[in-house]
Amino acid sequence: MRIFSVFSLNKVGKFAAFIVAAGILSLLISGTWNYAQDMRQTRADRSNAMQVTKPVITDQVVPVMAPDFFTEYRLERDKIRSERSDLLREIIKNAKTDDTKHQAQETILKMTLEKQREAEMENLIKAKGFGDALVFVRDNSVSAVVKTTALTREEVVQVAEVICRIAGVKPEDVTVSAKP
Repeated sequence: MRIFSVFSLNKVGKFAAFIVAAGILSLLISGTWNYAQDMRQTRADRSNAMQVTKPVITDQVVPVMAPDFFTEYRLERDKIRSERSDLLREIIKNAKTDDTKHQAQETILKMTLEKQREAEMENLIKAKGFGDALVFVRDNSVSAVVKTTALTREEVVQVAEVICRIAGVKPEDVTVSAKP
């Protein structure tokens, strides 16, 4: 009650009304400003529109390339990682204990490093002359699929050396296979 004796209810009510009115006024001004900017952009878009002077030929068949194994797998791998990251971020946001939050953060960091190492190994394998490559890092092993019809012993050794150097695994923990 002491607060009300310092500020009369009438003064507080007037101040609150002033704040509400100022908020409404600022919303109206920003809305008008955004509308004016949108209209200017629309006019500019219309003035820069291209005119088609040639008829569009609809009889042409454009071949659509089906995504290959490597592209499909990368997309699926990225989708799964994204879902895992979202889940872990949700765990971090709602964690009741610091230990749970820390474990989720460590898992995200591990996934990020794993993704970087896989991309680095894939790029280095492609630099060796292969069309494409997929690398899968697991806890104690690494698998690689190389885009080629067949692999010679020397090519397998080249790929395994790249993987061992980047992933820090022993040669016996590396599996290399070919996929056309």
